[in-house]
Amino acid sequence: MYEITIPLLGFDETKNVKLEKLDDYFSTLILDKENLINFTIVNIKYLQHAAFDFNIEDEILEKMHIRAREDFDIYFSVVLQDPIEKSIVNLVAPILINKRHNLIGQYIIKDKIPKLFTNLRE
Repeated sequence: MYEITIPLLGFDETKNVKLEKLDDYFSTLILDKENLINFTIVNIKYLQHAAFDFNIEDEILEKMHIRAREDFDIYFSVVLQDPIEKSIVNLVAPILINKRHNLIGQYIIKDKIPKLFTNLRE
């Protein structure tokens, strides 16, 4: 179980979430198992075609107990489509996961980024 230290968009009241790893790149965030509220996330390492840099504010780093890049993983939410390659990835609001401290938060990027969304395979 992970504690949400920075609210997930649309789930401001949710305080904890379960993370189920699907493979090396994809995981599922389970917000409410009883009501089947969950969503798929993809690790930034999978999105090499959409790689970009962004800054995270000090206040966010503090809340997430992040001191170095090795302290956390970056994921993006995915809207699944059929076929899977057409699934849409939200690049504006990464989900930061600190596995060492079991913390999760969603950060809205304030920097200008190349594009707001991408497909899983572009």
